[in-house]
Amino acid sequence: MSARILIADDQPDVVEALRLLMVSAGFRPEMATGPAEALSRVRESEFDAALIDLNYTRDTTSGREGLDLLSGLRDLDATLPVVVMTAWGSVESAVEAMRRGARDYIEKPWDNARLLAILETQIQLGRALRRSQKLETENERLRSLGGLPRLIAKSAAMKPVLTVMERVGPSGANILLTGEHGTGKDVVARWLHATSGRQSAPLVTVNMGGFSEGVFESELFGHVKGAFTDARSDRVGCFELADGGTLFLDEIANTSPHVQATLLRVLETGEIQRVGSSMVRRADVRVLSATNANLDEAVAAGRFREDLLYRLNTVEIPIPPLRDRTEDIPLLAAHFLKRQSMRYGRPGVAFSPGASHALLCHPWPGNVRELKHTVERAILMCPGSEIDVEDLGLRRGAGNSLPLEDLELAEVERLLVERALEHHDGNVSRAARKLGLSRSAMYRRLKQHRIGRFR
Repeated sequence: MSARILIADDQPDVVEALRLLMVSAGFRPEMATGPAEALSRVRESEFDAALIDLNYTRDTTSGREGLDLLSGLRDLDATLPVVVMTAWGSVESAVEAMRRGARDYIEKPWDNARLLAILETQIQLGRALRRSQKLETENERLRSLGGLPRLIAKSAAMKPVLTVMERVGPSGANILLTGEHGTGKDVVARWLHATSGRQSAPLVTVNMGGFSEGVFESELFGHVKGAFTDARSDRVGCFELADGGTLFLDEIANTSPHVQATLLRVLETGEIQRVGSSMVRRADVRVLSATNANLDEAVAAGRFREDLLYRLNTVEIPIPPLRDRTEDIPLLAAHFLKRQSMRYGRPGVAFSPGASHALLCHPWPGNVRELKHTVERAILMCPGSEIDVEDLGLRRGAGNSLPLEDLELAEVERLLVERALEHHDGNVSRAARKLGLSRSAMYRRLKQHRIGRFR
């Protein structure tokens, strides 16, 4: 992804020259004409680097405004690389800028090649710093929870899964997680990492379906400066980032034959080489992988290497779909309700009996992920303190209802009223006649079951 660069300068000709230079280099520049605007932009969004002038119209020689802006930017985002520039260069201002946290210093008029090289280096360093901080934050979160992500799994279908997880979690063996999209394979991966002897080291996640083939090796193994056109600085790959810890390869079936061969070699030898480098490095990682595809069928069809599959699935853990673990639906829904209601400032929101029943009846083709999104949307759409069926926004279908004999009398009545209203496009009078009710009796049932405007 192209880097976003914040440029702060009060001279229009300088701003335009820098904008053209940044665009030609493949960056996405955003302009600010003064310190206040620059600070406002950083409050609103994240940048990969900032290039700021030290002198502005109110004070054109001392650099105090620029130094104050530098301090303000560092207060807002300590990981943001800031490069300062001024036409009034001096050793004193350079020293003061570096003391306040500037990453580098350049004088006007600048040299284009040098300026771009400085920015590219600082962007890569900033991104690496943010990645390491995110890893540390995640590890700290796991430690604060006693090292274990919460697993909500009381159903019979999940019992054998939990048994296998408890056995192989501490082992350090490579594990393949299989199952449909949204079943929670990433949660299981975090749990396995947290129960292993590597829990104090990083857990690095890579979406193997998220990169084109040309950047796979750079992402996984890193590269050195000059390895290819855009390699303006050294880059650490995911294997090195996960050294001593765990590497989670999600969507593993989406790798090309070339990448599969390279990955197999690394798993067999534990040795990696950054792209463009002849230096061999060693990386001690435990590999967890996940897929929703049938890898045995992929092997038979020649799309996936059998020897790589053997390396990945020392133990295979299939995660059942949510429709096979209905006992967990109320527990998961309550968990998501608590978390999302706190997030959106809606404490005290609860499911109505009808909504709870609808959650149980829904087939959940998107599994746990769909349930989480449904609860989040319902919290936002619910006008009061009770989430009703309409707030869930579930699609109705053949698989979205239980047989009538499995429903309570009140649920059957509500279902018939709703179907009559749908059949008559919401016309209460015609729906009442269809059900053999008077208008007043129909309105009483609408109010009783909290349907339509009586919710």
